[in-house]
Amino acid sequence: MARTWKSKKDRREAAVAFLQQTVTDPDIRSSVLKDRKAAHQLFEKAGDINIPDDVEVICVGPSTQERDRLVVFVLPPEGTPTEHLDAFKYWIGTWYPYGMDTMKVSASHDQTSSGIPESTLQSRS
Repeated sequence: MARTWKSKKDRREAAVAFLQQTVTDPDIRSSVLKDRKAAHQLFEKAGDINIPDDVEVICVGPSTQERDRLVVFVLPPEGTPTEHLDAFKYWIGTWYPYGMDTMKVSASHDQTSSGIPESTLQSRS
């Protein structure tokens, strides 16, 4: 039985199955690094999950040079004060290239919350 995209548990389980294949199968790893469409299809197949067509699957290699080529922002809500806007609160694809500890960075902010769950911000590395 296929997993469903609406279930966070199913998504996590599918992601684990997909990532396991990217570690153990060099052909899959190469394909998903080169082609987002292939990444989407292989995530769907390996994870036994139906992924909506409008979901983009992006795989980036672990080196800092490869990570530098990906920028993903969740835009601040309209009306967010623009003074002292902290990019790391909204830059969910960041890998903290300057040696910052994600726990310390998240805890040290005293500005209005971004509305993004802290676990989402901290799990990216």
